Formats: sequence, C-alpha cells, structure tokens
Amino acid sequence: MSVAAYPRICPFCESSCGLKVHVDTVTSQIVRIAGDPDHPASRGFVCPKSQGLRGLRQDPDRLRKPLLRTDNGFREIVWEEALDRAAAGLRNVVARHGARSLGLYTGNPQAHIAPLQMAVGGVLGAMPALYANAGSIDNYPRTLVAVYLYGNTGAIPIPDVDRTDFFLIFGSNPIVSNGSILGASNMPLRLRKLRERGGRLVVVDPRRTETARVADDHLAIRPGSDALLALAMMNVMFAEGLVRFGRLASYLNGLDDLRAAAARFNADRVAPLVGVDAERIRQLARDFASARTAAAYSRFGACTQPFGSLAVWAVDCLNILTGNFDEVGGVMFPAGVLPIFLNDPYVGQQPAHGRWHSRVSRTPELGGTVTTTALWEEVETPGDGQIRGMLIVCGNPVMSNPNSARVSAALDSLEFLVAIDIYLNETTRHADLILPPMDHLKRTDFTMIWNNWMVEDIVCYSPAVFEREPGDMDDWEILMGLAARVAEMDPAAFERKTAEDYLGHHRPALQRFPAEMSIAEALDRASGLSIPEKIYDVMLRAGKAGDGFGAFPDGLSLARLQESPSGMNFGPMQPGQMPGRIDTPDGKLHLAPSILIEDLDRLDAAIDQGFYDPEHFMLIGRRSVRSNNSWMHNIESLAKGPSRCGAMISPSDAETLGIRPGDLVKIRSGVGEIVVAADVSDDVDGGVVCLPHGFSEKLAGSQLRIAHNLAGANVNVLHDHLVVDKPSGGASFSTTRITLERVANTRGGAAEQSTA
Repeated sequence: MSVAAYPRICPFCESSCGLKVHVDTVTSQIVRIAGDPDHPASRGFVCPKSQGLRGLRQDPDRLRKPLLRTDNGFREIVWEEALDRAAAGLRNVVARHGARSLGLYTGNPQAHIAPLQMAVGGVLGAMPALYANAGSIDNYPRTLVAVYLYGNTGAIPIPDVDRTDFFLIFGSNPIVSNGSILGASNMPLRLRKLRERGGRLVVVDPRRTETARVADDHLAIRPGSDALLALAMMNVMFAEGLVRFGRLASYLNGLDDLRAAAARFNADRVAPLVGVDAERIRQLARDFASARTAAAYSRFGACTQPFGSLAVWAVDCLNILTGNFDEVGGVMFPAGVLPIFLNDPYVGQQPAHGRWHSRVSRTPELGGTVTTTALWEEVETPGDGQIRGMLIVCGNPVMSNPNSARVSAALDSLEFLVAIDIYLNETTRHADLILPPMDHLKRTDFTMIWNNWMVEDIVCYSPAVFEREPGDMDDWEILMGLAARVAEMDPAAFERKTAEDYLGHHRPALQRFPAEMSIAEALDRASGLSIPEKIYDVMLRAGKAGDGFGAFPDGLSLARLQESPSGMNFGPMQPGQMPGRIDTPDGKLHLAPSILIEDLDRLDAAIDQGFYDPEHFMLIGRRSVRSNNSWMHNIESLAKGPSRCGAMISPSDAETLGIRPGDLVKIRSGVGEIVVAADVSDDVDGGVVCLPHGFSEKLAGSQLRIAHNLAGANVNVLHDHLVVDKPSGGASFSTTRITLERVANTRGGAAEQSTA
C-alpha cells in the first residue's frame, strides 16, 4: 500500500487546527487522519472531531445529488434543473408577494467555509432577504457589546492565554471547545502551561466542566448570574481602590456611570443570588486586580441567558478597570494578516444596531442581521412583507433554535424553501429542493474569518485532497449559480461582480493595495485560479504582510503561502492597538452605554421577582468533544460509545425525587417536554439540570439512521423563543425553568418529546 499525507485545515471549530490526511494512493481511501506536527499553531494536536472529515465523506446518508420534492417524496435530479427550479421558485415568490417576501438563514458551517463567508453579500444583492444566522443564537450579546463598547461588530478582545498570570473564565469550556471567539489550538496544553508557570485558572460555571476540573478554583454559580458576579467584582475594585488604567486613562468614556452601576450590586447583595459567599467574591476581585497580568473571558454560557449582554459587558469591563486591556497577558485585538472586519459605514453617525427594524416586533438589526426569533415571526405573521420563501444555507434551525416545534411549523408554512445541505434532516425535510455541496476534501480551504480572533496570527491554505467527480459542485458554485439565476445574470459575470464587490468593501483596510491599481486589475493578476482563490490572493498580497503586488518582494501571496503547506505563523497578538482599533465616534472606550445601563433595571426587577430563587430547576447546556452541534451525530465512529445525552442532575435532587442513574425522567417547560435518561452527577448543584444540544428529534421524513438510533432528545424543544436577552434579542438556553419527574425505573427505553 502506498500512502500519501496531505496537510489540511480542520473545518470543525474556530481553532482551525492542522491535520494530516493519509490516503491510500491506489484506492483513494482515507487510511487515517492525524494531527499535523508541522502546523505552526496546533503542532500535532488533534481532537476527535477531526475524524468527521472521513465520516462525512463516507456517510451513506450523505446526499450526493440534488433532491426535488414530489407528491411521492424526494427524487434526484441533475444540477442544471435543480438550480433553474430553485431560482424560478424564489423569483415566483417575489413576483407574487413583493421584494420583502424572502428570508435567508445561514448555519454554523457557513463560518467554517471561506467561500461561503464571501458569498453571502452577493446572494443578498441578487435576492434581498431578511437575514438571520446562527450567530444570533449564541453570539448576539457579544456582538452588541462590541458595537457599543468598541464601535465595531468584529472588535472583540481576545485573552492572551499563553502569557497571562490569571485566566478567569465565565461560561466557557475551552478544554472541550478549543475556545470560542478564541482561536487557541490545544487548549489543554496551553492551560497546563499556564499553571506550570505559576499562573492561576478560575472557572465560573454552574457545572463542573472539563475545564473546571483542571482549574485552581471553580465557582458553581446559579445559572444566569454571571453579570451579577462581575458587577459585584467591579464594585469591590471601585470601593477598595483597586482600579488602575495605565495608558487607557485618556481613552475612557462613562467611568462615573460605570462606578454608579457597580455600586448597585455589592457583594453582600449579590452573594445569595449567585450562590457564592460574599467574602469569596471580594477575594476573587482582589486577586484578579492584583495579578501582574490577568484576562477575563466570557462565552456561550454567559451569552445565552436573559442577561447575556450585561454579562459580556461586565466581564469586558473587568479587563479595562484593571489595566489588562490591550496589554500582553491581558486581552488584545488580534491584527491578522487578513483584515476581514472593517469599520461599519455608519460609524461616526450611529452604531451598527437599530438602523432598521423587523416588520412584526420591530426587532432592531445588529450588524445587518436579525435574530432568528424575529425571522420566524416574519414567516408566521400575515401582512405586507410576510416571508413566503426562504433559502437555508448549511443550517438546521429545527435542531438549533429555541422552541423547535415553532420553527418546524414556520418552515412548513412557507410556499417555497431551498436548502443547501448534505443531509435530509429535521430542517431540510421541509424543503422543495435540497442542493448538496460536495465533500470537504474535494475543495480547497483557507483560514478566513477566525484569523480575527486567534491568539497566534496563523494563515493556511489547503489544496483539494481528492479529485472532483462529474456532477460535483462546491458551496460557492451552488450559491453563485443560484443567485445568478435569481438575478438573471450570466453566472461567470455574477461571480466576478461578487468578487469585486467583496474586495471593494474591504479595500480600505488593505494596507498594501496600490492606490493606482483597480480591483479588476488585481483580480486579473491572479491568473489560473478560481474566483475564491483570486480573492484569497488579493487579500494576502494587499494585506499588512503582503507583497503589495511587487512593492514588497518578500511579502505574502497565495503562491508564497502554498510554499508552506502546513501554514504560516506571523506571531502572537501584539499590544498597542489603541486607539486605532476603536471605532466609536470619539475614539474612546464607552464603558457605560445607555442601552446596558438601562437594562440594569430589568436585572433588578428579575431579582425582586425571584428569578434566582434556588427552589426551582434551571436547565443549562453542555458541549461534547465528539460532536459539533448536530453535525457529528450521524457519524458512527464519533456517535458510538456511552450515551452523551443524559439529563445531569445532582445527587441531592435525585434522592429527593427518587431518581436513580439511568431512570427515565420527564422534563417539562412552558413550551414542551422531553423524556431522557437521568445521569446523576456531583458536577452540578441542586436545582441545576444539564443537557447537551444537537441530538435528533427523530422526525418523520428525515434520514439520519445513526443519529436517530442514539439515546436522547432535542433539548431545544424546551426553550422558549420569547425568553431572550433584551438588549440584543439573543436566545436564552441557560436559564430555562423546568419541572422534573421520574417516569420509569429503567436503564432502557426510547426518548420522547412533545410540545405543550
């Protein structure tokens, strides 16, 4: 057997680790997938999700040809017919119902496939649509705080994990996730090195997560109380004179208002609500403020709660108040070789929030998108502008959105639905046409969006591993072919226009783009490449490390990058990004945005109404290192083994309710109920129930044989879409009130679910 090893970017999480795909050159079969020891960031590290590249390629349930819905079910058709029918259906919806009758939803994979990231603007130009994406489910509070505190949706400070002395984590489990909005390959090693150099790791999370198990300290707070804890820490810092700004002092706006806000939430008031002793809160604040360097970081658990924006904001302010913002060992803005996020055109006039509003609930846009809750109500609600047709790109909102039954009903009511997806799943079963992209390993890949949030400035390009077969189309080609037909343009001309528009939007940040050169000329210089590759080449050549189209002979280009097949590392994050990366009108950090200060009244009201009462159960989520949302549950090598979808409950609650490990329990909320097996664990305290997301609903019409045989149920049946973080509209998955009861004393049985 002759085996060749191909370097490859792992597309399954933000760290974009380097892989080596070992292929039998005779049979073209994957022999194994291993970590790439030559990758300049992951350095050979690999996690189980990497095996998804082989699993997705070989999955017999994977769609390989377009499917058309008929009266007798779906049937395969050829690509030309599929794209023609899809475009005609979308155009017909607009002809019948007007220009505002289309919706667009993009799922999590869109952020991991570089051409898809570049294609969305072209699609919206061809078919103006109300746009929502998976980021509105799990990241809207983070984005909103970036807009109001720093002035730019992409301005997100990243913790300097490799050089900090004190790493304080709120609602994140990077041992499993490898970081989220924090690109840091091999987080287990990085955290071990933190402790070996005498640093301290503290985790704030209702569950004793995998990361909490290796931490120096774990604060098991009440779900949804992250903002209270961070505000109380700020109060201690102000009261005890622990605040220090350093060179930030002249860049602060709203300091007095922030001090007054923190004064409302002292440690004694907050302690019984958070579930942490007041003196322990005070000591944590002192330790963080007195550390030589420190970094506070919040993510999914802090975002996905009714007070997510307050939590993210308060945690960010901890870094600013202690002089750890824009400093080595603190938090910094990465300045990658690819400047993807630019100043919003409205900066200086109004923030990228609320420039327009949705029709039904008047939900404000955020960065040009709306929440998924607003999207589905636009489908549900009759009237001028009702959404009657939709394009869903690589998303499974029936599985990922709160109140899943509501999403299913909304999709079922559409007149026409096109889905770009590789599976006939819980969402695409509603589609009129399913357009499946080809295998990951048949297309090139490029690190793109995540460069903005990596602790090391990494850039990688991966050529295709396998040859394309007749009838294969990649994601870019499908979107461009569909959008061109909707716009009634020649596909090649449409691709070219999309590329020119994309680069035109980014040109102001391309430091080495020659002033006398047109975008058209720059694209033409990248001969012999596909349109996406031409864009990569121009971005690299005109970026901060580029060759400037010959002006800097040692600079970067796509050809130069290809000489380093495992990628290139341009070093760690650097301090001193202030004030250039701050896009607020006055160029200062806005510590007390009115939208957040006003929301403190809602937090006060929730306290008065018993929101943090420990007498009722709250539901939280969890991740698994063997899956990525719902992507991996139909891959046998990753799905096998013990069930990962048990309802984790505390031993004290199990004893009170007469529940033993493995018993079936019924979990009810205000919108639905499920039945799953109990997992009794001291990783959660009393009153907390923990379930993972992404497990199949086993709905009729979907074809996911392995996923449907897994024990478990869709936890999003339980979450109410009306319970949101008010400032951003972001979904709440971390504080759903539930009831719990044993229904069967058995270790077996199928899970069930229904809606109330």
